[in-house]
Order: sequence, then structure tokens, then C-alpha cells
Amino acid sequence: MFGTWLSYTFRFSEMFTRFVPVVTSLPPAMWYVWLSLVFSALTILLLSGGGMYQFPRQDGYFDEMMNTTKYFLTAFLLLLAILFFYRNASFSRVTIIFLLLSSGTSLFVTRSLGRKIRKWIYMRGIAIRRAAIIGSGEGALRIIEQINSKPQFGIAIIGCIGSNGRNNLGIPIIGNINDAPQAIRDNNIDTLIAAPEQNDPSTLPDLIKVCYGLNVDFLYMPDVQAIGTRPRRIVEVGGTPLWTLKENPFDGMTGLLKRTFDVAFATFFLLIASPVMITLIVLIKLSSKGPLLYRQPRIGLSEMEFDCLKFRSMQVDAEANSGPVWATKNDSRVTSIGKFMRRWSLDELPQLWNVMRGDMSLVGPRPERPEFVRKFEKEIDGYHERHRVRAGLTGWAQVNGLRGDTPITDRTIFDRFYVENWSLTFDLKIILLTLQAVVKGENAY
Repeated sequence: MFGTWLSYTFRFSEMFTRFVPVVTSLPPAMWYVWLSLVFSALTILLLSGGGMYQFPRQDGYFDEMMNTTKYFLTAFLLLLAILFFYRNASFSRVTIIFLLLSSGTSLFVTRSLGRKIRKWIYMRGIAIRRAAIIGSGEGALRIIEQINSKPQFGIAIIGCIGSNGRNNLGIPIIGNINDAPQAIRDNNIDTLIAAPEQNDPSTLPDLIKVCYGLNVDFLYMPDVQAIGTRPRRIVEVGGTPLWTLKENPFDGMTGLLKRTFDVAFATFFLLIASPVMITLIVLIKLSSKGPLLYRQPRIGLSEMEFDCLKFRSMQVDAEANSGPVWATKNDSRVTSIGKFMRRWSLDELPQLWNVMRGDMSLVGPRPERPEFVRKFEKEIDGYHERHRVRAGLTGWAQVNGLRGDTPITDRTIFDRFYVENWSLTFDLKIILLTLQAVVKGENAY
């Protein structure tokens, strides 16, 4: 309503009509009141249907804003469709554009303020959901660490419900599977999070059975170690539901869409970065002897080898004595201009050409050298999954601080998550988070 009033007032103000005059009579303000009500109703219905009013929320800021944008623009398109068929009134197109801008801005500001207010409330223990963990393995521990480190989730772990009366999670045991209903009532639990261990497969069906009739949210974390991947979606074949555990993330049109996205954005970034790249070429030549570019064999899609391009940031023959090793903090082999380039990830800019050639993608698992790949494939279960997609200029692991000399096992977990959950929205999110990560410069050396 405020956005409509603001748009109407500004459009038909004397200041604006001097530049864009009103060609017909001034439309009644009541028309725009009804327009505002219809637009507000459509937006609220779509946001509500999309779960945007459900609390507590576990999605991140970017995901919430992207979903808000999707539903808001859908409501706007529906409004335009209604106006196309409704001929009893004529609305100013300029006012409609102002309405889109003002209402959209107001919506995003209020959603952002809402997140800050919720976090403030949750950090004081108000309106939080009381949760119990079922399980005592690594999965349960990982959930507890995530929830405890992010108060904006609005969830408090009260205790553990175990099948064997023990846990190594550092939280109290409030019951076992057999007396779970009483433990849930006594502790006012409204959320159960099940993370069963591989050696205790009976936990989940037993818990579901004893919790019949209890009105609690039930979240389940599948044992990805046991099945090798995480469930994606359910498909129906002849009336029989099947759980999809693995599928080609870039099959058919999705592959074409991903490649089009890569070429378009790589071209854009090359044009924007060209002055910086020319400057770096001059500085590299002036600061040290040797080639401008450093070509290094890396492993990409389907374990195919390619030459990964970088601006040279180290002395020539830097690995002559050490052999293939990762760069470390304060590495003596790095040149003076190389330190600057590595700090701001500018040495990676030539890889935009790798993206254009199809060796790499803008977003994906960072490519490793053949020597390291052969080593990691023997040591890390599921490491091969990284090679189901093109290697990336940036990746989900990197924007989560896992770059430089960080554990490769942790990186593999994030890389596999990306492979299994790819979307263009996810790519865009990682690109935006990359800008933030570059500014922070964590583990950039």
C-alpha cells in the first residue's frame, strides 16, 4: 500500500509531470488503491504458499532473498496479466514501474530487518524451537555444531534420545527409543532430528512407531556414508516410489544452460577485467624474469587433463627442488607482485579463458594436479565424484573458507554437495559469495 501511494504521488507530482506529462485526465486515486490491494494479496499468497512466512527459518540470507524475488516477480507478472484483460480502467505504465521498484525495495528491506529482529530474539532464548537429537555419531555431532554456531536458526538442542543409553555429543541424554514419547512431553520437545548410525539401522522405524500421535516436526539426516550419496528426489515408476540417489547434473538442457551461463559471464568478466589484466602483465614483466603465464596440468571433467592458466606469481622453476607441493603462508617462492595477486586472487584471471574454451566452468570444484588427484583418490572415499562436472574458477568449498592449505577431506564434502545440488541460482550465489571471500582474503596465499 505504501509503495502504491508513493508511486502515485511521485508520478503525478508537478515536478515529475514537467518531464513526463499526463496525456489523459488524472486517474482516480481509488483505482490505485484497488491495484495495491490486488498486488498485495497476490504477493502475500505466493510468499505464504512458498513457505516464506514459516518460522524459524533455516535458509541463508541469499536464499531467502532469491526466493522472495521469485515470488514477488511472479505476483507482479500475474498483476500485469490481470491488467491486460481488465479494460475498465487505464493505469499509468510509469506508475506501474515505480510500483515495482518501490514495493520491491520495501519488501526486501522489511525481510532483511525481519532477519535481524529474529536473530536478536533467538539469541535471547525467545520463541526458539526445542529439539532433540536421535543418534550419537558424526552426523549428529555435525548437526549440533551447526545449530549451536548459528543462533539465527532459532533451534536449541535440549538433549539426545539414544537407543543404547550413551552418547559422545556433550549433551544430556533425556531418554531412549522406548520411552521417547514421555521424554518428548517432559522436555517440551517440538522438533526431532534423526541422524542414525550405520550400525544401528533399526533406530528410525522404531522411533517412528513409538512416536505415533505426537505432534512434533521430524527431520531425518540420511546416512550418506552408508549409501555413498544423499537422496535427491522421489520418482514414481508404475506406481512404485523410487528414491533418486544419483543423476547426471548437466544432462540435456541443463548442460546447455550451464554452458551458456559460463560463456556469457566469462565474456563479461573478461571485458571488465581487461584493464586490470593489462596492468598485471606490465607489473609481472617489470618485477621478475620469466613467462607471463604459468601453465599447469590439472584434472577436470571425466578426469581429463588440461592446462590450467595463471598469471605467474612465483619464481621460475619454483618446484625444481621440492617437487609438486601446495603453496603455504609466507611462501618464499612467491614474487613481490605475486603476493598481491594471490591476496586478491588476481592470478586466477587467465582461467576465464579456460572457461571460454570449455576446460572449466565459472563455478565448480577447484581443479587439482594429477599427482594430488591420484593420491586423494586412494585416500578419500568419493573423491572421484568431483570429476562428474567441469572444474570451477570458484567453488562452494572456497566461499566457505576452504582454500589454500586446508583439509582436502573437508573440501571434498563441499564439492560433492555442489555436484548433487547444482542449480543456476546456486551458481549465482557462489559467484556473489566469491566477491565477499576475495575481500576477506581468508587462506589466500
